[in-house]
Amino acid sequence: MKFSVITAVYNGKKFLPRLMASLHRQSYPHWEWIVQDGGSTDGTLDLLRAWDDPRVRPVSEPDTGVYDAWNKAVRRATGHWALFLGADDALLHPHTLAQCCRHLRRLPDAVELAFGALFQGKDGQPRTVCDRSLSAVYRQFFSNMGLAFPATFARLSLLRREPFDPRYRIAGDFDWAARVLTGHNLARLPVAVSYMELGGMSSGRDRTLQDERRRVLRTRIAPKADAFMAASREYSLEEKIPLEPFAAH
Repeated sequence: MKFSVITAVYNGKKFLPRLMASLHRQSYPHWEWIVQDGGSTDGTLDLLRAWDDPRVRPVSEPDTGVYDAWNKAVRRATGHWALFLGADDALLHPHTLAQCCRHLRRLPDAVELAFGALFQGKDGQPRTVCDRSLSAVYRQFFSNMGLAFPATFARLSLLRREPFDPRYRIAGDFDWAARVLTGHNLARLPVAVSYMELGGMSSGRDRTLQDERRRVLRTRIAPKADAFMAASREYSLEEKIPLEPFAAH
C-alpha cells in the first residue's frame, strides 16, 4: 500500500522543516510527498529540491487557491490513499503511516474515507486532541466540518472521481466531505495521525468562512440530513476503541 501525502504551499519555507522531518522519520517506506507550490519566491522550491529523495515530488505552477492546487496534486499522485497536510502540519510520530496501513488494509472497498486523531497546538506543542467517534462525526456535520481533515485518509480513486470545488476559498474540504460522505463509506482508525498548528487558513477570515459554511449546510447537508442522522444513531451503539500507543507494529 502506498500513501500520497499532499501539500499545497506558497512561500512556506519557514514552516516546512517540521513536516519534512516527520516524513523523513517514518518507519513505513511506501509514501510519496506531492507538493503543489503556487509560485513561491522565498526559496521553498530550493528547500524541497535539496532533499534528495525520489519520493518528494514538488511542482511549481500558478493555481487559483488551495483546492485548485489539491486537484492538481491529486492528478499527479500515484498512491492508494491520500492525506492532505498543510505546510506547518506534521505526522505525529514515526510509526503513524505503519499503524494506519495496518488498519486501512483491512477495510472493505466500499470504505473510501478513514479518519484518526488530530492533535492541535502552537509552536509544535500539542495542546488539544480531536478524537471523535463515528457517531460524533456524523452529528458534527449538522453544524460544521465533522472530519479533522489533516487526519483523514481518502482513496485516490474517490478523489479522482470527485474533485474539490475550486470556487471555495476556505471551506472546500467541508463541501467535498459533505458531498462524498454516505452513511457507510467512513471508518475510524484508532491512531494518532497528525499535528496541526492552530491559526491556519480556515481559522481566520471569519466572514468568508461563515458564508461558505452556510452554503455547504444548505446545499450538501440538508439533503442528506436523514441519512446522516441514521448513521449517527447506528454508530452510537459501537464501542469507541482507544487510540493505539505510539509504537511500531
